[in-house]
Amino acid sequence: MFAAAAGRLGATEWIEHLNLVQTLAFLGMIVGLALGQSRFSPRLAAYFALAYGLFAVPWQLGITVGFISEETLWNDRLVSMAGRLLSVLGQMFQREPVQDPLFFLFTMACLFWALSAHAGYTLTRYAHPWRAALPAGLTLLIIHLTDPYETSRIWYLALYLFLLLLFLARLTYVRRYIHWQQTRAHLPPLIVLDFAYFILGASVVLISLAWATPVLAGTIPTVRDAWLRTVRPWWNATHERMDDVLASLRRPVVATVAGYYGESLTLGRGGELSDSVILTVQSSSPGGEGRGVRYYWRARVYDDYADGQWNSVIFSRTQSLPPTGLGLTFPELEGRRTLTFTFTSAAPLVTFYAASQPRWISQYATADLASNPDGTVDLAALHAPQHLRAGQTYQARSSLSSVTITQLREAGTDYPRWITDRYLQLPPTMPPRVLDLAREIAAEYDNPYDIAMAVTRYLRDNIAYVETVPLPPTDQEPLDWFLFDLREGFCSYYASAEVVMLRSLGVPARLAAGFARGEREPGTSTFLVRQRDAHSWPEVYFPNMGWVEFEPTVSQPAITRPLGEPRDSTADSAGPEDLGRFGRDRWENRLDELLALDESQLDPGVEIPQTSPAPVILRVAILALGAVLIALGWRRRRQRGMPPLPVLLENNLRRFDIKPPAFLRRWVLRATLPPLMCAYQELNYALIRLGVSPALAETPTERAVALARRLPAAAEPARQLVAEYHATAYSPDLGDLDVARQAARTIRNLSWRVVLRKLFISEEEEE
Repeated sequence: MFAAAAGRLGATEWIEHLNLVQTLAFLGMIVGLALGQSRFSPRLAAYFALAYGLFAVPWQLGITVGFISEETLWNDRLVSMAGRLLSVLGQMFQREPVQDPLFFLFTMACLFWALSAHAGYTLTRYAHPWRAALPAGLTLLIIHLTDPYETSRIWYLALYLFLLLLFLARLTYVRRYIHWQQTRAHLPPLIVLDFAYFILGASVVLISLAWATPVLAGTIPTVRDAWLRTVRPWWNATHERMDDVLASLRRPVVATVAGYYGESLTLGRGGELSDSVILTVQSSSPGGEGRGVRYYWRARVYDDYADGQWNSVIFSRTQSLPPTGLGLTFPELEGRRTLTFTFTSAAPLVTFYAASQPRWISQYATADLASNPDGTVDLAALHAPQHLRAGQTYQARSSLSSVTITQLREAGTDYPRWITDRYLQLPPTMPPRVLDLAREIAAEYDNPYDIAMAVTRYLRDNIAYVETVPLPPTDQEPLDWFLFDLREGFCSYYASAEVVMLRSLGVPARLAAGFARGEREPGTSTFLVRQRDAHSWPEVYFPNMGWVEFEPTVSQPAITRPLGEPRDSTADSAGPEDLGRFGRDRWENRLDELLALDESQLDPGVEIPQTSPAPVILRVAILALGAVLIALGWRRRRQRGMPPLPVLLENNLRRFDIKPPAFLRRWVLRATLPPLMCAYQELNYALIRLGVSPALAETPTERAVALARRLPAAAEPARQLVAEYHATAYSPDLGDLDVARQAARTIRNLSWRVVLRKLFISEEEEE
């Protein structure tokens, strides 16, 4: 079992040389087994285990290639390791990211040594199977929850459970066998097989419940929402703190992708991107992009910027959304087309990617959004309640901007108040020369579109693209450093600079993050999205047209939009020299657009019908059918005289000389009561729910009176129930079972209603 837990840790590949943890777990188990068999006191045994650990852990770390050089003397190795660990402790106390992987390896080595030594000692000294087995299981479960992206790794947990069942069964059988021999009990010849069948049946039931419960819970929105509300605050707080402690871990690509775009986005240094495939996206439009549409696969948008970091401040509302429809109201906008895309994840993800401005998704999702004064919503991100496994497919419908240059120029500046309140924010520490540069770039233009194009053109013409940059100076605003000193960077810097400069000019803008469109497969409308397509871009708001994408990053192709029909009909016949500062570019863009258009691209969008979660429904249907068949079979056997289930369980436990637990004995008592007696018990249960413990000497009438005082509405059904009980207990005639059951049902419902009202409604609200 400890080998399974250590193997699961090694499978994460967070850092190199995690395999030494398996060696230490094996050695620790041997030490624990030996100390358990010894005559040492528990305290002395603990000292011995600590002493062996102080030798084994540094020894294994000291011979690890990659952390310590093989030519280094052992004294120098130990001093070096101690110095590095002390440095890490200093970083932790100062709440700085820990960059040395030695700390994590040392922590895991000590953990597995202590747990395995304790398990071996507990097993041989006290024969406590759960104390020996649970630490390995809890450790394995925590590792799996931290690294859930490769679904095949769950087989480590399956192996652990299998070994655990064998372990528990063997210890239980040995303990009982010794007891039976001591008491000279007669042992059936096939007791071993009977015991094995019993363990196998119980294991099948437990594992079936473990695998079926998440499926059933995922189909019940209230259960799923309650779980997310309970777990998310704790998980977010823990995850944020542990990110600094575990910053040295080499997370796999899929985990990095899943964590790319959280509630905050730091400009940072960037990193080398690989060709690993993340998504495959198929468009519902056979012609693909056209009519000024640019595909971006958006993960999240950000509204607040300060000191090199973006945050989602206004998107504080979280709502669970069913696949039947988002159930949200979006603003009515002009110049947009609706397209549906099919996404297939090549790696596990926790965020639903969608084309800009998503409107519907075919999976259960959790949305981060903000409410607008007009009743519409502003959507920031869509998350999967559970991580999306590699190979899973979902559909997302989005409203994409296909506006023309003329429409954007004529959009004006009549912005809604909520737009200017949210998307003109600037940090007070923004250097004046950044704002002066923005004013200089926009000096010649009188409308937001030309201003945005001027800023876009400046960044594309004057800033070089690189995947990584040095650490920004601590005493300088990162965007100021990017624009005036470094003059090179990657997409997050480009997009952030444009958003900040546009906001300083009174143009609402925000940052969007996700992936660029990727590589289009020839002759298809399918796009292959790789890790190197990770991207950030600015979205600019235009009245009545919504958010429109711009592309300042020079490594991406510029967005080409159609010119459209200007108000002056002679403009179409004018030459390039008559079209203003951007006349030549507009003329060339118009020609390119006309040449690129074909009939398929003129299609405003192909609707794909919403798909139902068929696999989930199928699994639930199979489980329901199995439950019905089991119930029918059980009922048939009961009709043939088979004892109730709790009686069978109690008999099997007593057969192996195992004392039944108290809850099972109570279950047996209730299952063997006559039906009318079971109905009468509801009177006692209702009193207990209402906080009254009936005394043993109280008569049924006194209990009915006590219930009527606490719950007047139950007075009449209590009287009926007691009357039928008296008729059965004290007269030759049997009471009316149907009347008793109906009265019991009424009492149960009324008492539970009072209990739930106390739980969910305060006294002030009730008054």
